[in-house]
Amino acid sequence: MSDDVYRELQQHLDKFPVGFPPTKSGVELRVLKHIFTTEEAKIATLLKFAWEDKEPLESIFERTKHLGHTIEELEMHLDNMVSKGGVMYSKKGNRKTYGNAMLLVGIFEFQVDKLKKEFIKDFHEYFKRGWLREYVKVPLPQLRTIPVGITIDHETSITNFDDIKTLIDRAEEPIVLVNCVCRQTQNAIGNKCKATSRLEVCMGFGPFAQSYLDAGMGRQISKEIALEVLKKNEEDGLVFSPSNAQKADFVCSCCSCCCEQLSNIAKWSEPALIVATNHFAEIDPELCTGCELCIDRCQMGAISLEGDVSIIERKRCIGCGVCIITCPSEAIKLVKKDRETVPPMTGVDLYDDIAKIRTKIKERELKRKERAEKRKEKQAQI
Repeated sequence: MSDDVYRELQQHLDKFPVGFPPTKSGVELRVLKHIFTTEEAKIATLLKFAWEDKEPLESIFERTKHLGHTIEELEMHLDNMVSKGGVMYSKKGNRKTYGNAMLLVGIFEFQVDKLKKEFIKDFHEYFKRGWLREYVKVPLPQLRTIPVGITIDHETSITNFDDIKTLIDRAEEPIVLVNCVCRQTQNAIGNKCKATSRLEVCMGFGPFAQSYLDAGMGRQISKEIALEVLKKNEEDGLVFSPSNAQKADFVCSCCSCCCEQLSNIAKWSEPALIVATNHFAEIDPELCTGCELCIDRCQMGAISLEGDVSIIERKRCIGCGVCIITCPSEAIKLVKKDRETVPPMTGVDLYDDIAKIRTKIKERELKRKERAEKRKEKQAQI
């Protein structure tokens, strides 16, 4: 009976734009058990997904009356789920609103400052054996890579939605600064980050930031402080990974030794083909002195020394620009791809697009499965 409740929740979460697919081992149920009690799982199965506009407590109560809770008891359960990072939450005056969170970006990120080794173990198993396999089927990712650009000005003209300074200037407030949950995860299992000792490197904007603040996570900062933090991040060699929308909901600052996204991308033979980016780096062999600083800083292992000069393997370059900052001879520049990819306007638009693509993929998979079953039936009749 207990597992049935969590299976229903898994199937409910799997209907969201970024799914929560089942596995043969059932590890996804263990992940949910770390976050939700059985009673909370029943309630969570009846919540709606809302990236920005969450649902008032009173509306949720009307839909969950059959569970037998008073509105005060329901509020207590929902608040407990918020404290454990299981659902999204916001509060305006005395009005509380709640909504389901996806696993990523969502439940995992809300585990910041409260990670436990047992959860980390099950999460990593599920991430690799279940979630990631489903996620990579959709060609529109949740995150993209944009060039660093607080410390330097690029020779190439950077479109506004790819320009980090413009992104911060246009960001909806509040802005929240939070510890990097990926780096915290690695620290918890004894792995130190090779890029930085700093944890407070990631930030959210607008309603997404408010969810953090209302749940008591992170701290509110100004746009000026945000730029100062990002300046330190790019000096440390971190890659800017905002949400894949022109109006960003967050900016992660990533490394390939800790971050769930970048560490797995780095394992691919051609990261440039799977990362949403509009740029790549290029080295002028006439200016390069072969100092190898760029080799040390590249998070994708895209740069190597050939003779006395550095060369960039295009299929591994994700256009982050981290290599440019410390080049003493100014031999590296960013080049814009021939075809520029324009991200959706907002996070809501992004997840609407992802949901549509995922629906089509599932329909194709179902048709292939049906055709395969029919072939088996015909062969059995022969």
